[in-house]
Amino acid sequence: MYQEQRLEEILKLLQENEVLTTEKMIEHFGVSRDTVRRDFSKLSNEGKVKRIHGGVMQLETDKKISSFNDRLDSFTISKKQIAEIANNYIQTDGTYFFDVSTIVLKLAQILDAKATIYTHSLDNSIMLSSKDNISLHLLGGKFFIKNRFFYSLNEAEILNNIKFDVAFIGAAGLKNGQVSFEDQTDAYLKQLVLKNAKRKIILAEESKFSKEATYTIGNLNDFDLLITDQKPGSRILSMIDVKYGSDDNGY
Repeated sequence: MYQEQRLEEILKLLQENEVLTTEKMIEHFGVSRDTVRRDFSKLSNEGKVKRIHGGVMQLETDKKISSFNDRLDSFTISKKQIAEIANNYIQTDGTYFFDVSTIVLKLAQILDAKATIYTHSLDNSIMLSSKDNISLHLLGGKFFIKNRFFYSLNEAEILNNIKFDVAFIGAAGLKNGQVSFEDQTDAYLKQLVLKNAKRKIILAEESKFSKEATYTIGNLNDFDLLITDQKPGSRILSMIDVKYGSDDNGY
């Protein structure tokens, strides 16, 4: 891999991780320590990263909120397909929780049933705010820039008194069947939602089965249904009911 390719990959990884260590990049690229240091130095000299002891971190300017239109542009065919399947589980006059997720955002976009929706997602609230048939409830609090959600303890505990017909949950990672997320507060809020949800549905692309995050809220077998884009392995199929999209619409 040429240096320019590595530099591009480092910047991409920094969009998902605020800090990258030298050791991690040595392992990731399979190159020497000196090579990684030269890469970090080049990016630092160009003003694209901040050098720290043992690695690099995002610049403050790199932490800006992506625009709403940028989020819409991130809809892939797989995400649209998953959202279309999920839409079948929404009934008129039901009460639902919409999680922070670009797949759930797509579900919010195509939703046309009359329903009551609770969410802590900025993007979901923007999408649903223009729909006259939706009774929208945005859970407020501190805004978390990276994953674009709101949280406060008082707002979250309102969820103890709400019964949801379905909770539509995304996932940062599903490695080894564990459902995990990056933010502790976000994970806690979802746990409150799931206690009062009649049906718990995970929406996730197949790529999430190789990823894991810091905070887990349980295993796949704690959920009623997984909607994904490709048929998962036999171990996952044994844990949970699965519906998946395919080229021949074989759900």
